[in-house]
Amino acid sequence: MNITFKSFTHDSPLYEESIILRNRILIEAVGRHEDCRDFDFPEKDIYISSYDESTLIGTAIITPLDNKRVQMRQMAVDNDYQSKGVGRAIVNEFERVVIELGYSEVILHAREVAVPFYKKLGYVLSSDVFYEIEIPHFEMRKNINKQ
Repeated sequence: MNITFKSFTHDSPLYEESIILRNRILIEAVGRHEDCRDFDFPEKDIYISSYDESTLIGTAIITPLDNKRVQMRQMAVDNDYQSKGVGRAIVNEFERVVIELGYSEVILHAREVAVPFYKKLGYVLSSDVFYEIEIPHFEMRKNINKQ
């Protein structure tokens, strides 16, 4: 597998493709009916998608919070590509991009099942459990200046 990445904004044709994947993996898979675009901030979000050749296999959103912190949101990996290093590759690319943009901390809301994955990548828990769309989540953080 040869993973490549594309960064884009809300007005790119790649945006619609990422919505389909995010809805399928993050919303429909847990029996919800929202549309992922309802959770976006088009005026400030930067989208990153990963591809195997021309096939979209994963995506995540960079949402700036202030001049030092960003939030990683809506990370999704196609079911056929899970447990194959795609998620790790997306996080690595995400961190590379936000360092290049001058940010120093990443915050994310991890579903309970994803906490071990993010811990392996150096993220630490920074909250007790809370619920987003009725699903247990934990806030996690990582200082990316230490690398």
